[in-house]
Amino acid sequence: MKNKIAIIISSIVFAIFTSPSAKSETITLGWAAWDPANALVELSKGFTAETGIEMNFEFVPWPNFADRMLNELNNQGKTFDLLVGDSQWIGGGAVYGHYVKLNDFFDKEGISMNDFSDATVYAYSTWPKGTPNYYALPLEGDALAWAY
Repeated sequence: MKNKIAIIISSIVFAIFTSPSAKSETITLGWAAWDPANALVELSKGFTAETGIEMNFEFVPWPNFADRMLNELNNQGKTFDLLVGDSQWIGGGAVYGHYVKLNDFFDKEGISMNDFSDATVYAYSTWPKGTPNYYALPLEGDALAWAY
């Protein structure tokens, strides 16, 4: 799954930043400061090696994360090229134009949401919930169950 997420993120980033309108060879990603973000830094090294596009990161401590990211979105800030938002933001992000619908992009790039668990797609990607309208990838599903 780690490789699948890395490939999908790389595909999205590559498609966005290799288009004719791309102006930068650097991408800045914003997220909360925690271990999964550190893992993404490691995953990005392969992307940079493959594309030559450098990744910069701004990780915000959890107590400030929502305020910082939502202020950036509401003010149409230019700090981040990509951000890892919280699942509760998808509706507002879609309705207010902060997030773009990704269906056409996914179709063009051969990205299938069937490659992810149904529960994570429902909870972390769709708006309105349960529709086939995708505004995010389920990057980090934080509800795990163990059975033996």
